[in-house]
Amino acid sequence: MMTLKEEINKLRGKNPEDWSEYDRITFDEWHEINEIKKDANKQVLKEFYVNIARLRIKAGRNKKIDIEDLEEIDELKKEIKENHKGEDPKYALFITINPKVNDLSGYEQLDKQVQKCISKYWVSDYAYCYEQRSTDSSAIHGLHSHILLTRGSHKPSHCEREIISTFKGLCGNSKHINIQYKRKEWVKDKLEYMLGMKTGDGKDEKVEIDEVMRNKLDIPPIIHRGYSDFFS
Repeated sequence: MMTLKEEINKLRGKNPEDWSEYDRITFDEWHEINEIKKDANKQVLKEFYVNIARLRIKAGRNKKIDIEDLEEIDELKKEIKENHKGEDPKYALFITINPKVNDLSGYEQLDKQVQKCISKYWVSDYAYCYEQRSTDSSAIHGLHSHILLTRGSHKPSHCEREIISTFKGLCGNSKHINIQYKRKEWVKDKLEYMLGMKTGDGKDEKVEIDEVMRNKLDIPPIIHRGYSDFFS
């Protein structure tokens, strides 16, 4: 079976008046394909020059573009990114910090490092709380902190490195710094968890002792900035 190119080459030796109906169909197919190729080449060339124009705009070398238009492009990009942020599987970081000193004497140092963490420039919203693991109010131990952070535009890996760097000295081992990534839809669930809405063996007793501990330390159940959809 001949290729289309071979059939066209065969036609070149024929007088068009002697072409059969099949020959004419073959020629039309070849002509159509060539037109598509020409259009494709034009499109590629067009895209090439469009990309050059875009790069010139980004570099600030296209003086025909008003600064207001460039600012509008930036605003639209930010808006699009914000609209899709909720779909990010790493929208928020849920962190559990387990310090080496886990009785009440370790609270001040733990709180100091938590304040450093939530003050990072890439943090947009945050919420944190302090809990313990005892069911006996006279022997409070297992002091730890839960922190929920929503990051800005920085990469999760960058945020994770900074979190580990902030708490590694306090915990002695990065294994005691647990970082989980959460979609936006899980933010409400984690905030409820931090507020003591938990299930499981011994959870109720521990939640009660959490309240005793917070009263001793004079701290609220949760501290936050943002998450207006939940704290309204």
